[in-house]
Amino acid sequence: MNASTSWFVGVAAMVAVAAGSWFGSACWAASYSPRVTSEHVPDCSSLEAFRNYPAWRDKTGQELAIAAWKCFIGTETGVAHFQPIREGTDPVDWEYRIIRDPIKMLNVYGYGFCGAFGPTTAGLFEGLDFEKTRSVQLPAVNHNVTEVFYDGAWHYYDTDLRGVLFRRDGETIASIEDVVREPDLWLNPPRKMEPFFPEDSPSGIKQYSERYGAVPPEYCYHWFHGGSTMDFVLRKGESLTRFWHPQGGRWSHQPQDAETPFFRKLIESEPYGAKTNHPRFTIWAHGNGLFEYAPTLRKGYGDFADGAFDHSNVELTDDGLTPTGDGKGEVVFEVLSPYVIVPQVGDLDDPGDDREASVVTFSSRGQVAVAISLDFGRSYIPVVPAAMADETRIDLTPYLRGERYQYLVKFTLRGKNKQTVLKSLQIRTWVQVAPISLPRLKAGTNHLRFALGDKHGMSTVPGMQIPNMGDPQEMSRYWQKTPADYNPVRWTQRLVGPMDMVFRAPPGRKIKWASLGGYFRSYQKAEAPKTRNEIWYAVGDSDEWKLACRANVPDWQEHWHYAYDQEVVLEKPAEKLRVRYVGQPGVNGVRVNLHSLRPDAKPDNRVVVTHGFKMDGKMQERSFTFEKPTDYVIECPSTPEDVFVKLAVSGDAPSP
Repeated sequence: MNASTSWFVGVAAMVAVAAGSWFGSACWAASYSPRVTSEHVPDCSSLEAFRNYPAWRDKTGQELAIAAWKCFIGTETGVAHFQPIREGTDPVDWEYRIIRDPIKMLNVYGYGFCGAFGPTTAGLFEGLDFEKTRSVQLPAVNHNVTEVFYDGAWHYYDTDLRGVLFRRDGETIASIEDVVREPDLWLNPPRKMEPFFPEDSPSGIKQYSERYGAVPPEYCYHWFHGGSTMDFVLRKGESLTRFWHPQGGRWSHQPQDAETPFFRKLIESEPYGAKTNHPRFTIWAHGNGLFEYAPTLRKGYGDFADGAFDHSNVELTDDGLTPTGDGKGEVVFEVLSPYVIVPQVGDLDDPGDDREASVVTFSSRGQVAVAISLDFGRSYIPVVPAAMADETRIDLTPYLRGERYQYLVKFTLRGKNKQTVLKSLQIRTWVQVAPISLPRLKAGTNHLRFALGDKHGMSTVPGMQIPNMGDPQEMSRYWQKTPADYNPVRWTQRLVGPMDMVFRAPPGRKIKWASLGGYFRSYQKAEAPKTRNEIWYAVGDSDEWKLACRANVPDWQEHWHYAYDQEVVLEKPAEKLRVRYVGQPGVNGVRVNLHSLRPDAKPDNRVVVTHGFKMDGKMQERSFTFEKPTDYVIECPSTPEDVFVKLAVSGDAPSP
């Protein structure tokens, strides 16, 4: 065992000892993946839920494609053009950092550009169970669109420019090949379906008719990626408030945003921050969310047992958390969000003055050190060597660049029992939210639903791990052994042959299902089917390797790179999952989302849901307490303006 994984040792023993000593009869009370859906908006928590929206649940073929596509470009429910979104720290920007994930596009950002929308729409269509989808690059016009296969043919949908073209029959959506072969479909369309390329003048339409086929289109297989979910957990003393509109200039500010004068001016206009340059495409800019976590850290309360990620040699007293005996005690808390963590952006050219992405405030006595981990506990970064003051406030913004969704914060208490004490804790974390996914209200009777659990109906917590494959030091924390043919600088073919990686469940939890994926090199055209990249997995220390997926690249693939994600459900929950990537011809990135559960969990699902909205100029709130999935209604005699929706789990009361 190496040092990078040593923190996992003894977890089961620690939990067992703690449960027998100061946990008492307290039960786990976290609420897993609570969500509210509205009849006016598809459930965007997963592509399976999106497919089940009543507006198109029973549709197929072109009827289904048009209905979902119109939602994806609608002014209330659709995406809009802005700068491309980048995440992570991989040195390769375009292929490995641009977000082309349908779930993130629907829930987190709601904006992008054609190079994201073409692949994302393909992923959305695949989630709707279409047989084949692809994105299409059009080099002559520097544009990217989507084709979906149904009724025995390909059909072209343009999310960025918002339009489709019909064949001469006026009934069937044309393909890219059709519009290249028959440019008159642009100039004299047999039928126009609104929207019809609303930002393009007749001269612009004419240019498309002339130039779409000037350079042959490039067809791209699986240029989108997945594996993301909107699952999270609310612990005792935690809430999530989501706002439809910007809250003080908090968004995922990309360094490239301010480099172009046009986009810089757009950002600096009200409301300050990311917004589309096509205002008639959407009624939204960006939204925000605020996670607030304030557990009671005293004897007799269950908040700590419910909310601590990990701990050793600590106990609760009437005054707070203290080392058991004299010496060192440790406790780890997790910040986990399905939405990207964002700061309040200051100077557009100086990220150094960004602030308040996530702020940890605690009161203590004695010597308390603080460190954070950005790789699920494989390594820690010291933040506060030794806090001696009664109250300490730490702004973690500088550590969370690269668009983070999760981190661990560890408190190390050194000193004598009851003399060194962590008395209180508060963590406030701001995130970015796409308003298109929020459960809005309208005039009249609004039918809503409170739901719980992941897409399999389980009480799992996700853990998306995307190590930077361009950084050998970071990768070494995941390897079971150094792969024989790995070269981070050879960025189009970083791994050739096998690479075994180890992923473990968080302390006290076990993996129930996972999404295994990554970025892969591909052969093209007639050679494409020779692509044989693979992902295998083995449970625990078993030597029984199971195939998760093997490349099946079609002969129309004309790009050197593709992404793929495969879900696997384990027969029995496991503490460890080993994943083997095989590059044939190459693996360039890995993406593993572990969904784990606590075997002894007895969730207390009491969640307080509060809708905040304005009606007739007055702020109003409607609150409900739910313990199980429930349908409910809100009456709005006039047109409401949605302001926020809040989910909250109350802190514990002292036990008898």
